[in-house]
Amino acid sequence: MNSFKRFYIVNMPKLKNRIFTVHLGCSKNQVDAECLVTEFLHQGFTAVESAEEADYILINTCGFIEPAKEEAIDTILYHLDSRKDGQKIIVTGCLSKRYGEDLKKELPEVDFWAGTYKPGELLKSMGLLEESVDSYPMRLNLSGIEHHAYLKIAEGCDRQCAYCAIPGIRGRQVSRSIADIVKEAKALEKSGVQELTLIAQDTTYYGHEKNAPGSFLIDLLKALLKETNIPWIRTLYWYPAFIDDELLELIASEKRLCKYIDLPIQHASDKVLKSMCRRYSKDELRKMLLNIREKIPGVTLRTTVLVGFPGETEEDFEDLMALLEEIRFEHLGGFVYSPEEGTVAEKLRLPAVSEETARQRLSLVTELQEEISLEKNEALIGKEISVILDEVADESEFHFYGRSEGNSLDVDDIVRVVEGDGSVGTIRRALVIDAGPHELDVKLLPE
Repeated sequence: MNSFKRFYIVNMPKLKNRIFTVHLGCSKNQVDAECLVTEFLHQGFTAVESAEEADYILINTCGFIEPAKEEAIDTILYHLDSRKDGQKIIVTGCLSKRYGEDLKKELPEVDFWAGTYKPGELLKSMGLLEESVDSYPMRLNLSGIEHHAYLKIAEGCDRQCAYCAIPGIRGRQVSRSIADIVKEAKALEKSGVQELTLIAQDTTYYGHEKNAPGSFLIDLLKALLKETNIPWIRTLYWYPAFIDDELLELIASEKRLCKYIDLPIQHASDKVLKSMCRRYSKDELRKMLLNIREKIPGVTLRTTVLVGFPGETEEDFEDLMALLEEIRFEHLGGFVYSPEEGTVAEKLRLPAVSEETARQRLSLVTELQEEISLEKNEALIGKEISVILDEVADESEFHFYGRSEGNSLDVDDIVRVVEGDGSVGTIRRALVIDAGPHELDVKLLPE
């Protein structure tokens, strides 16, 4: 592991304290949790695999939408109720950043509160550091998949989407330097990482807040290709802006850049897009998606959509369904609109969509996507694909579980290996022999 800059430990415990981590929320939040745990490890703590073994229970929360907030509160309450004498509860993350003062009053039993991740901040407040850490540490992997790592390239967001509370929680976008990111990527490669997933609230906006030529996403990708030999590099969370042909052509031409674009469109009605403050039209969106398909042959397109936004009519919803029918995304996540405090949408004087109607619309989106996903997966039967082997399929008829280049960890389909030997973490050629809407069955080909 890399050592911290300006890392001064005080009050080092005589015995190693044990810490158990509960991570909730998105991949960006996962990186925060990994960095936090790693700081504790540098301080002398030991990571354990159960709350029962721990002296400290770290709960890294999500506070983005109502179900996530409910999950976070329930998790905190569970660990407060079940903790043993002497155990300390630490709560961090978006929920504590967003509602920290209220939560401190409601849950005084929590021992330590912190907001979103800042190097050294929590340890300093606990009296374990004399000053802040000013670098990203090499971090513990909390996913259990040692050959994969998320790499956060920026913090915060400059988009002002009407439904989203993230800018209020995370602040404006601050991009890391290319040199800093490359340094971390090289350390991850040295640790055995075979797949690197770049994340931010808006990866395509990377570097643009600095407006410095040579420091944008395309420049970062070129630097990672030059300075590392990681076989698979993918990016998540594109915004439909700052996407140009040069970026698409780089992805198309470079074998190590996964032909995978995660582009949350949210909607396709001009009226709804305007109300959402998405700053593009249906026609612009359609042309962009068709251009991606043209520029990157065989590309996997993933998106998310939001139904039930205030003012969404049946006609608006039909616009969305028509675009989904035309573009035929390989992967799609759908959500029902949830009003969030402090957002523009909360103040919109538009007719609300009933929860029943919104859920019916989500069901129609889901049904359509099931048909599309099945059709696309069945079209792969008899074809060769590249597969990364994620884990041994213990107590199963399958040999391994893995993913194709078109499947991102945690959110997409799996590949089930029914025949062939291999090693976890390796990338292998495989023949697709069967398919469902959410899985491919393959046999590994001889090396």
